[in-house]
Amino acid sequence: MVGAIAEFLRADREALDTDGTTYAITERGAMRIVVNRATRAITYPSGGNGQQAIALCLPETACTMHGRRTITEIGPDLAALRENDRAATLFDLGLRSPFFDFHIRTSDQGQVRRLREGAGQSLFDPGHGLLQDIAAMNLHRVFVSKLGRIEVYQPIARPGDRTPEGPHTHLLPSLLANRRVFEEGTPIPPGWIPCATCYCVGTANLAARH
Repeated sequence: MVGAIAEFLRADREALDTDGTTYAITERGAMRIVVNRATRAITYPSGGNGQQAIALCLPETACTMHGRRTITEIGPDLAALRENDRAATLFDLGLRSPFFDFHIRTSDQGQVRRLREGAGQSLFDPGHGLLQDIAAMNLHRVFVSKLGRIEVYQPIARPGDRTPEGPHTHLLPSLLANRRVFEEGTPIPPGWIPCATCYCVGTANLAARH
């Protein structure tokens, strides 16, 4: 979704836990992608330098998520890719996307209490001030679609700081207002939604984005 993305990237020598087909876990983040019979892969050039993008798409009617509009407590993240994260509490940020759920996750009870103060309200409501507090808390971010999830464990970059290498997220309210599911110029056929996108440079590096 334009304005809210999660990216998973792994350095060549970074330790990796994987089953070789559906998931990858590092100290900085994790990714799981599970395609189904309805999945359509669309390949196109992206970014120059020989980079190729592979959009894993589903029919629009087959990829609807929860579309929550306010901060919502979900409960324990039972689908977390690391076992020790499954007792942590998941909150939906309520970004109103019909095709993606954007969450934050914490096991710190003080942080849980603070997040509960915003439950039922818009993330961007200045009355509760949570947008700034969430950035300072350095919570896990968990982005989910019908084809999988990306989890980011690294800290959120502070204003003016450089985005960290490796798994990271972006949240840009000004772009979210456009309600676009994918960037202009992306060759996605009508009626299809890219639920995960992989980026390849040569044969060495792979990144995935929700």
